[in-house]
Amino acid sequence: MYKNALKEDLIRVVEDLDGTVESTDTIAKLKTKIENSSTFESDPDFVKTLIQNCIDERVSRNETEVTLEKQKIELAKLQLAQLEKEVELQTAKNKALSLNPAAKVEENQFETNIENMINSIRTLSLPVPTRSVNFNLFFQSLERAFLTKKINDEYKSEILINLLGERAHNVLLYIKEEELNDYEKLKSLVLREFQLTLASV
Repeated sequence: MYKNALKEDLIRVVEDLDGTVESTDTIAKLKTKIENSSTFESDPDFVKTLIQNCIDERVSRNETEVTLEKQKIELAKLQLAQLEKEVELQTAKNKALSLNPAAKVEENQFETNIENMINSIRTLSLPVPTRSVNFNLFFQSLERAFLTKKINDEYKSEILINLLGERAHNVLLYIKEEELNDYEKLKSLVLREFQLTLASV
């Protein structure tokens, strides 16, 4: 009856049976309280089920916490890897600029163009929805904006990630590095993350 039960499980059972738990209660004392309860005397099977339910809920809760912690670790690893790549890229840019100062002008122009595209698409498309059911309309408006502004495929993923902001974190956790520039792949992951299907778009 008590297999795999921890003290916290027994405390909860005693409380569920309207018993009183003292800070000095040992596991043996808690078991005695359970077995001496009126509920156990009248329906021991119910109490056995209650004990098992408490154990199962604790195990499930712990597994969920472990899963969330693993996801946080994976996200942190991904963010660190991205940061390292950004540092490498910036180092390479700095080296190139030291050899060719004129490239600085081209770099600034490129960054300005990207920012202009993002701002333009943000103006022409619907805001990022706060409810998952509205993501289909969001993508419809976004892709109309892409067509209107004649955005090249190579920029679509970057624009989408910028528009999503913090919402992109969960998606970036699952996407592979080589898929970051694949707009359709990124889109499908966003839809899946918010429990939508392409058929609903």
